[in-house]
Amino acid sequence: MMEGISVKDLEFTDNERVELIYDIVAGIMSIIAVIIVMLDFSTRLTESQTKIVDILDKSVYAIFILDYFVKLFTSKNKKRFFKRNIIDLIAIMPFFLLPTNIGSVFKLIKIVAYILRLVGNIREVLFTNGFIYALISTITITVLGSVGIYIFEYGNSTTIHDYGDSLWWSFVTVTTVGYGDISPSTTGGRIIACILMITGIGFLSMLTSTISTFFFTTLQNKKNKEKKERREERLKDKEHVIIDISELSTEKRKNLLSYYEFLKDSNYTN
Repeated sequence: MMEGISVKDLEFTDNERVELIYDIVAGIMSIIAVIIVMLDFSTRLTESQTKIVDILDKSVYAIFILDYFVKLFTSKNKKRFFKRNIIDLIAIMPFFLLPTNIGSVFKLIKIVAYILRLVGNIREVLFTNGFIYALISTITITVLGSVGIYIFEYGNSTTIHDYGDSLWWSFVTVTTVGYGDISPSTTGGRIIACILMITGIGFLSMLTSTISTFFFTTLQNKKNKEKKERREERLKDKEHVIIDISELSTEKRKNLLSYYEFLKDSNYTN
């Protein structure tokens, strides 16, 4: 497995590129799953939208089931696999078969499972350049910003009617999208907007830098690994070379052996 890339032990393939693609796709699917489950709690969806969300939810669920059992059946150590993939197991539990009032509670558990699954798949990226700290800081500022804008703007703005509007505005602002559907009108609200915009610009710059560093480190690790393997193969071949020095004089034997030791030490150090 490539050093510093995949956190999943994919026993059905030895291809490092496939492992990397798997982690990226699994991360994206986890994000989609979290959004879908959160949409299930929305009371503003129309009947047709609810059906679409339900279809997407079951599609992602089916993919997660397939993913889990493929890895289970290809795993050489089933007991170790089970212990290491408890979160994945929780994510495929059929919570949608439970009654609505009970199922909603378990959906919250499912959201946590999906988020932990996502973190597991992108763990290496999160800890590159200390990105995890920038992410936590940005999320904290976004949430505090939504609370602040709600305090300043609720009752003073014609666009913010509840906390949901404040949270939506805070998220849109920190991502530098800025739809303009909601805008602060008070001095306090505008100060918070400035803080969120600066935070968003810094976060996106950090994200770009982290991704670039991650892939550069990945390629560098791969090259170093291949170089090390080639050097070890060359040394292994050289160690099996048999030279007949019986007909040489004692002085020449000493010189030859001394030169051989010198070359051997040079290969190990270089």
